Amino acid sequence: MLKPALAIMSRMPSTEGKSRLGAVLSPAQREALQWAFLEDTLDKIRPLTEFKRYLAVTPPSAGNKLAQAVGLGGQVLPQPDGNLGQRMRGIAEQLFLMGHAPVILIGTDVPALPPAYLLKALALLEQSDMVLGPACDGGYYLIGMRHMKGRVFENINWGTDTVLEKTLTICDKNKWTYRLLERLMDIDRPGDLLALLVQYENNQIAFTPTPARTIALLKAIYR
Repeated sequence: MLKPALAIMSRMPSTEGKSRLGAVLSPAQREALQWAFLEDTLDKIRPLTEFKRYLAVTPPSAGNKLAQAVGLGGQVLPQPDGNLGQRMRGIAEQLFLMGHAPVILIGTDVPALPPAYLLKALALLEQSDMVLGPACDGGYYLIGMRHMKGRVFENINWGTDTVLEKTLTICDKNKWTYRLLERLMDIDRPGDLLALLVQYENNQIAFTPTPARTIALLKAIYR
């Protein structure tokens, strides 16, 4: 059995990405923010030698370009086609088939996510089938599985405030044990940006390490 796998689910940063932030950010600022999210996330996971690290990229054709741009030390995987659930399921299945276990998937838009939570998730998976990191908007920022549980990605209305609730219902229905990490804010809506900056400047969250690129960009925008 190979090391546990940690995969970052990422789109290629673009001026079209993070469209819900268009009310407060220009297309160029949105692209810059996506790069900041991704590079800050990569900085967090590089020291975590407990995992084999992957970057799961969409569109698949952007994989080499993205890896070269960020200097990734891990391996790039193309995300399959489909909605978010289908893409997460495809990446998780691939990692399990490669011999990894457990498998943990995260996104890039949770700047407050500390590396310690990833290690905590790994420890919890020693005794639970699944671990989830609840997001403040009703979704989740992390999902970890000790064994492949493909049905956990089915019949979910992705992008709504019921994602976590429906996911836990699926777990209960299938009698899968699960544990929850602490709730964190992901950055999807205009108000999230200023809220993150206020939390940082008022020391309301212990950012470890500081997402330096993201904070610098927000300061340039709001100050």
